[in-house]
Amino acid sequence: MGVVLSPPRKIRPFIEKFAANSPLVRTFALFVALLALALIVAAALTYPTWLLVGTVSVEPVHRVMNRLAMLLALVGLIVLTRRLGLSNRAALGYRLPAAEFFRQLGIGWAAGVGLMLPLVALLLALDVRQIKPGLDGDVLSMVAQGLLSGLVVAFIEETFFRGILFTAVARTSSIRAAIVAPSLLYAALHFLGGKLRVPPEQVSWEHGFQVLSRLFERYAQPLALVDSFLALFALGVLLALVRLRTGAIAACIGLHAAGVCTIFVLRDTTSINGTAQLAGIVGTYDGVIGWAAFVWIAAIGVAFAILQNQSSESSSRDS
Repeated sequence: MGVVLSPPRKIRPFIEKFAANSPLVRTFALFVALLALALIVAAALTYPTWLLVGTVSVEPVHRVMNRLAMLLALVGLIVLTRRLGLSNRAALGYRLPAAEFFRQLGIGWAAGVGLMLPLVALLLALDVRQIKPGLDGDVLSMVAQGLLSGLVVAFIEETFFRGILFTAVARTSSIRAAIVAPSLLYAALHFLGGKLRVPPEQVSWEHGFQVLSRLFERYAQPLALVDSFLALFALGVLLALVRLRTGAIAACIGLHAAGVCTIFVLRDTTSINGTAQLAGIVGTYDGVIGWAAFVWIAAIGVAFAILQNQSSESSSRDS
């Protein structure tokens, strides 16, 4: 079963004209522009929003700006998907009946754990990560937190990247572009930052834009993040292949959630051993995703693609 590629039912004239000449670039650019616009507007509105939030609790200015940008992006995303005819269940990746959706989600989660365990075992065996001394043994609580965190992150990110964006690019360009372009954006967004500590009495209109100016700080040293970027890109491609194979995002959510949960528990129960001979294989992003993860995930992705291709060829011969 594959992704639904029927043309959108209703597109506003200005969007249709914008996307006419170069469909892939135009459609993809619409979503990137939406995210950029949300960030700019959020920066402009950070100060009054911070004052409003301050009537309830005092929050760091960067956190207010980030949450406001997410809210604005969500509102813009709802509007844009409706204009592009992407607000139906099939386009979002939720076309399966509930029982089948959760069955695939469970299978994806089990597969995700199976994918992560060899990587975890390798990092522990090479002494790249070490068990923290004095663990209180409350692993079940950590796992529960990891499960919740993983599911929330996976539902949000998979709905956007392997749901909306995958379908939008596939409709206007090709399946190959729908696999590659969202995966690049998926990897790139992981390295946005922007923390800014300002005493409450000094917060002003300019600080939203100061947070905005710091979002791309990590990209000032690209070689420091290339390993993690490639690993996340490979993961995005693998998730897109799963989306293509199943025609929905249920398995993608399970796979993604399992990865987030595993990393959450691993980071809480172990620490990086900077003196290990192969410490560099985990990168600087989160102490887990690095060269080792890239090689492993890429190998899984290649194997999955080969098996999928063989399955398609066999089905074609049988028909």
